[in-house]
Amino acid sequence: MRKAPVLMALVFLLMVPLASAAGVTYYPDREAFQAFLSSDSTYTVVPGNDTWARAWAYYVDEKLYTIKAHGNDTLVLVGNVYNNRLIASLWNQTGLPANASLLPSIVVLNNTVLITGSEDNIYLTERAFEGLWNPPRSSAIAFLSLTFGMMLAFLALLSRDDSHAGRFYALAASLFLLWYLTAERPKFTHGFLAQLLSALEFTAGSPPDSPISAIMGAVFTVVPPIEENVVFIHWLLILVIMSFSFYLAPKRSRELGFLVFGLTFVAPMFRNGFSEINGATLGLAGFIIALAIVSNVTFSPEKWKALLQTGVLSIFTLLAIAINPYLVLMPVAFVLTFPKRYLRNYAYLLMTGAGVFLLYTAFGLSLNIPSSLPPSAVSYAKNFLMNSSLALTTGVYALWNRKKGITMRGTTAFLLLMTVIYTPMALFAPSLFPYCFVLLSALAVRLLHGLTPRA
Repeated sequence: MRKAPVLMALVFLLMVPLASAAGVTYYPDREAFQAFLSSDSTYTVVPGNDTWARAWAYYVDEKLYTIKAHGNDTLVLVGNVYNNRLIASLWNQTGLPANASLLPSIVVLNNTVLITGSEDNIYLTERAFEGLWNPPRSSAIAFLSLTFGMMLAFLALLSRDDSHAGRFYALAASLFLLWYLTAERPKFTHGFLAQLLSALEFTAGSPPDSPISAIMGAVFTVVPPIEENVVFIHWLLILVIMSFSFYLAPKRSRELGFLVFGLTFVAPMFRNGFSEINGATLGLAGFIIALAIVSNVTFSPEKWKALLQTGVLSIFTLLAIAINPYLVLMPVAFVLTFPKRYLRNYAYLLMTGAGVFLLYTAFGLSLNIPSSLPPSAVSYAKNFLMNSSLALTTGVYALWNRKKGITMRGTTAFLLLMTVIYTPMALFAPSLFPYCFVLLSALAVRLLHGLTPRA
């Protein structure tokens, strides 16, 4: 799409007294669109010919279906005058130039609603549906079933030994439920909305432009791409992160997983990352599952079983790398701190390396580490130190009282090396700070466990 028509339309609209909110222009006003949403009228969505218009029409159709029934009362047209002939035939009634339809807008004309824009901005019209929260019964039942099913599964797994891990997990689960019931609903970030459109285009048949768009697009072929479902998935991923934090504790002291959970989630800087939906939660979930596998799986001496276990580890490592490419050094840290099993290490490096190469080939993943510290680095460092002070104090205490040094092997050494690598790197790439909270908390608990007397 050429930029000149969009710029011309923008200049024109700056001169026209139209109602506007959250980057979306309304004609004649926002109240007219709200009246349509609150009415009992049925609707039919008609998309433009371009893939992006059909993709966004899919979202609009599913969103409206949460409050309205399909029918012929109101036509909802998605696209612009250049790809939707029905919009072109009605556009003269607005009194606006054709190029104005390239900007995100909601136009209400009698029994017709026009949702316009271009591929670069149509996703901004999602803001027009803010406040419209009406989860389908099937989505609510699925969310509740998955939530309590996951809680019961982890509770059963953590209650199998003589430790108190199950009871501590029940406490953590109750805190999760309290958090869910009292927290504000997370909002879509601008970047996530762009990813949402890309995912919907993938669902409509176009290639995705990022790994998260491909993952979301695959999900949206089964799950309707509405805000309610995305928010439910977001909370399920938070529950996954919370639950697998128990598996970052030593096997014989699994109840210490509550400390890993507490030291991580007590940090406001960490929790605030979940107040918006930006796709990072998926990468963090894959990362903590990979850490749990590293911390708990005793790789089988049988080659085929070891390869299967290594393949599972590679999948979750690649999921984390796909969302945050800076984590590409994780396999290297693993091999350095677990040096004995050569076949497993070579297989892990080969599988993960091949996956990273495919991701790079398909999406052009790039680290883009700045050559100098950004202006916000000092502020981020100060906040990180304040928010991680409890974990840092715990780790320093354990190191001070530790009688033996740390050998560069095993899970503790792996967590230490990862922390040493990624904490300084987070100053250049702030998206790594949530991962550093997890690493630091798990490391502090491992070091603290080293002080406990052995029977």
